[in-house]
Amino acid sequence: MSALVLKIILIVTMTLDHTAIVFLERGSGLYTLFRIFGRPALPIACFLIAEGFAKTSSRAKYTLRVFFTALVAELFWFYLWTMQRLEALKNAKEAYEAAGGDAVFGAEDGLNKWFEKLPAAEQTELTGWVIPGLNILFTFVICMLMLIVVQKIRDHFGDLMVKQFLHNLGYMACMGATIMVTILVCMLFPLSLDYSVEAPIIILICYMFREERKTMAIMLGVMALFMATQSIYFAMATLLGIVCVFAYNGELGYDKTKHPMVRILFYAYYPVHLAVLVESRYFHEIYSNFFGKG
Repeated sequence: MSALVLKIILIVTMTLDHTAIVFLERGSGLYTLFRIFGRPALPIACFLIAEGFAKTSSRAKYTLRVFFTALVAELFWFYLWTMQRLEALKNAKEAYEAAGGDAVFGAEDGLNKWFEKLPAAEQTELTGWVIPGLNILFTFVICMLMLIVVQKIRDHFGDLMVKQFLHNLGYMACMGATIMVTILVCMLFPLSLDYSVEAPIIILICYMFREERKTMAIMLGVMALFMATQSIYFAMATLLGIVCVFAYNGELGYDKTKHPMVRILFYAYYPVHLAVLVESRYFHEIYSNFFGKG
């Protein structure tokens, strides 16, 4: 399976996932089905980032390309983030008024007090699944900066050596500190990042063990099991993405010199598909905001 095939699978699964988020009612059968089919996208995307970073002729340019793509995509992702939060707040207020509103819970911070007393399942049912503030490409940019540090550590220490305890300890300590700092940066970022914990770990595994495919697949499989807390079906679908990664043959799948537009199209697809989905879902709101019409 070439990189081109992996990218096509990524596009299809990612589009299904985002279509469910934008259009479908949370908890419905079709929503769940689309989200399940969207699960292979994460391990495939993380693997392609790690593989691209390892093979690129300029890591700085590669990182900047992903960063600028993230900036363009954020124009539509942030709008989606805003609209989903407004919808969640509207749903919560309607349920609050139906439960008695300020007359029962008090005018001062009554809505928050009422909401906090609800079971977690009811809170989720009211607000739905609210997406993070920054799209996943920003997470990938931070992960690529992590890989720059990881490669410098590998260049400095070399491979792990038998009977060299202090050498190995220093190597593992530096690696552990790098991944921990990366995860903390992602988690403590002012705006929430998509897959702030999972993406750094998966990308590091894909980069460190890209030449040892079986080891990489086993470690990614363990990661998928940890992600099974959300749904066993989600975990199984994630494993399908890992199988696709394991089947990668190391080939690009097209000639970059003859078809330079292919790479551009793949970069453009992420912001373009978000623009189409968001404008399709919120056309009236976008029109009203830009032109001041109700």
